[in-house]
Amino acid sequence: MIERVGKGAVLAAAVAVMTGFLGAALGNRIGWEAVPAFPAGAERDQLAELFTPGMAADWYESTSTFENNGGETDAASLQYDTGRTPATEDVDGYLAGLEQRLDAAGWRVLDSWPTSPTDIATGVPQNNSQALIARNDTLVLSFEDYFDAAYDEGGLSVVLHRAEPRWLTVTTLLAGLLGALAGWVLTGWASRGLRGRAGMSYAAGVAAVIGILTLAPAWLFSSLSFLSTLTGRGAQDMPFWRALVPTDEFGGLAVPALTVLVVALLIAVAGRILPLRSAGVADDQPHR
Repeated sequence: MIERVGKGAVLAAAVAVMTGFLGAALGNRIGWEAVPAFPAGAERDQLAELFTPGMAADWYESTSTFENNGGETDAASLQYDTGRTPATEDVDGYLAGLEQRLDAAGWRVLDSWPTSPTDIATGVPQNNSQALIARNDTLVLSFEDYFDAAYDEGGLSVVLHRAEPRWLTVTTLLAGLLGALAGWVLTGWASRGLRGRAGMSYAAGVAAVIGILTLAPAWLFSSLSFLSTLTGRGAQDMPFWRALVPTDEFGGLAVPALTVLVVALLIAVAGRILPLRSAGVADDQPHR
């Protein structure tokens, strides 16, 4: 009896984790529709002058909150590219100046790194290219200065994403807690409905375990991705729940996983509806 209760608690906890994940994903996706749009007009011009002073900015803005880009679910972006100038060819100097301008304007530079490919044999960079990520309260900047003297080419790339507001992060966590609570209650409800139905109880349990294990990779990937949102250090160029999108390269297991979990739920519902064929004593009741 104790062993059975222990297994049931473990299963209920696992279900709660997964339903919490699904609840958080749903709450986050809905909440993004209320996030303010990208800056426009004069404010957009001021941003271009901050990032690439004196250079023309032909902005391109995504048409939807999230879009599928070659098998990946990307967040909406606002971006432009420029050609190179003598100033941008001094990549180190240009990035240093950008960091100073960003700091003065209240932005935080989160990270910077070289993007130049290296020679396989020697490990020497083949050009001088660098990128950085910075953010303020509402936007995340991904910036790259690319220059290759050997091929006489280069330019700047500016990409903005909307930073997830704190209210949305809190809402996401609350939706996750509600989802986890619903999963825990639902598992207990199903367990009580399947008492005395050994075959249906076993089938529902197996289906639930298969669904949980199949969904686990998406949960792990999404949890690690959500950490960057909590710490405020990610580029926020993709939603943490993209591993649930069937068309995404990471979402292939989402449909079969959710299908198996729905099967487990239907078995539990059937256990509540269908009458017992015999009036035998339930396994967890003492025999007289």
